[in-house]
Amino acid sequence: MSEQLSMFGDSADSKKDASDVLPETVETPSTNLQQQAPPEAEEYEALDKQLAELMQELNSSKDKESDLQIAQNKVIKRCTLEISKHTREGQIAIPVTEEDQAVLLQTNVGGEAGDYKPLIIDQGYLYLRRYWQYQNQLAKQIRARMTVDEDIDSITKSENQDSWAQQRLDELFSDDKDSANEKESKEINWQRRAVELALKHQFLIVSGGPGTGKTTTITRLLALLIEQHLSSSDEKTAPKVGGGLTNNFKVLLAAPTGKAAIRMLDSIRDAQAGLGLTEDAAALMPSEASTIHKLLGYQHGSVNFKHNRNNSLNADVVLVDEASMIDIALMSKLVEAVPAHAKLILIGDKDQLSSVETGSVFADMCSGLEEDKSEHLVTLKKNWRFSKDSDIGQSAIAANQGDSRKLLSLLKDSNSENCKLIAPDTLRDAELIKPWRTYIDVINNPDASYDEIFQAFTQYRVLCALRRGPNGSVNMSSRIETALAKQNQIHFRKKFSNNNQSWYHGRPIMITQNSYGKGLFNGDTGITLIRDGEVKVYFPSADDGLSAADGSHAYKSFSPVRLPAHETTWAMTIHKSQGSEFNQVVLILPHEEMPLLTRQLIYTGITRAKEQVSIVASESVLVTGVKAEVVKATRIEQSLSNA
Repeated sequence: MSEQLSMFGDSADSKKDASDVLPETVETPSTNLQQQAPPEAEEYEALDKQLAELMQELNSSKDKESDLQIAQNKVIKRCTLEISKHTREGQIAIPVTEEDQAVLLQTNVGGEAGDYKPLIIDQGYLYLRRYWQYQNQLAKQIRARMTVDEDIDSITKSENQDSWAQQRLDELFSDDKDSANEKESKEINWQRRAVELALKHQFLIVSGGPGTGKTTTITRLLALLIEQHLSSSDEKTAPKVGGGLTNNFKVLLAAPTGKAAIRMLDSIRDAQAGLGLTEDAAALMPSEASTIHKLLGYQHGSVNFKHNRNNSLNADVVLVDEASMIDIALMSKLVEAVPAHAKLILIGDKDQLSSVETGSVFADMCSGLEEDKSEHLVTLKKNWRFSKDSDIGQSAIAANQGDSRKLLSLLKDSNSENCKLIAPDTLRDAELIKPWRTYIDVINNPDASYDEIFQAFTQYRVLCALRRGPNGSVNMSSRIETALAKQNQIHFRKKFSNNNQSWYHGRPIMITQNSYGKGLFNGDTGITLIRDGEVKVYFPSADDGLSAADGSHAYKSFSPVRLPAHETTWAMTIHKSQGSEFNQVVLILPHEEMPLLTRQLIYTGITRAKEQVSIVASESVLVTGVKAEVVKATRIEQSLSNA
């Protein structure tokens, strides 16, 4: 109970509180507190009830039986149960009636913005103070960055075409100009626009779906910043872009997960090959990427990080990929740790699933910036991976726009080989395991490298909307495992079994609990290899960067007994698939309609596929899901739109 007192906000002595142990789930619609029916006990978890009891205790006075005390505690209980439930489910602010506001503000636990009370009311919305504090701090930090512009107007002024940066921009985007047809050449080049704005401002969000060129954009941006730094160091005529850039130009790359960090690093390395960088410039391109927790310096047992506003990161540019996966607490701490002179660039897809943690914020930030009025948001609109006739690309657009009729038409088109709809009762095990044969062949090749093994594993994946239940990822993984064993594709061996688990060659696992000491985090995927009679589970090592000049990766291995909590992952949830792409995807939706099945979830599942996607669902479930949208998790949109 005492841990929950720390929800007043972060402090030097703050420990893990109620908000830090909230389980993973998705957002649900908010409800007007006065209009809702009396709450049923089963709606709330023990944590919600304990918090409500605590709030009533904090409001207690000597006269506990007074009519005023009883009336106040009824409102406190009802409001606390609701805000605790919604916060636990991802939504940090809920509307509260004027009547309830008046009551709460007369208690010991309710306050207005800036008050040191556990329940905060701000502009008609109720928060737990901890999350109001995160939102308020983040909005202030972003607004401060948005007021700092570099003196580089010459880059974007058409009359100064001879500037160094303008010439280099022309060179970097010459391929786009040459390949565009006459109509397209008159359209805005959003990739170039993003680079120009990142040069001009200290804060920028770049949003775009898979295939819109996010990696190309950020790689060209980094190249231009590095070349400018080298030119300035040589006292050439290039304009001063970086303001406070240090002599040791430092670019930091990070992502929410190790998997996403590795993928970003790979993509940047591949994209820089054709940029014509000098040897000096290439040497300054980032050669490693880390998780955000690693970047900030996780401290065991504390909600605070080593790097913060008083001990900022050593960086000139901080670039964060998959930003839609970042919750509001981590985003606030990330932004405050970036030094004032450094550029902060957030990359993500505002339309895909948000963080499963409390207070997903990326999409809300994008909504608040309003692209037509702000120079701090660029949405990449042209898709370079999927043509206008691509079934996957068109299916993703239809899902994102809530156009269920078009989506069904595409999936039911008998001429389409890349997108199809499969009735749940017709799905056969043989269809599920056939694409795994390439992976099985690779792991059985004793000469296969770790890179080749992991590359084969990422060719195909079964993605599920749920974790539990007959269509959940746990059951589907078991179903695939059993089917593979029946066909002798995998082989269980008794001597390699422990803790009621069978460790067979090629068994894929996913970590389900963070282990900072081992550098393994929730969502990390490993592959079991049995060589020379020894069982080891291998993981790509994001924080070790690249291990060889040929670009191969570093890997770390563990004995199974040393692993934190984990599970077999022939199938995975759509949430866990964020930051990944696969050539072929089978997307399995629930048998019946449910709140978590939303447009964003279906869009995210479809866009994990590069070549082929099959959706296993009834038409009614798919249509209902595409029509449902996730409710906004925060109120930061209002704070930024007024900036």
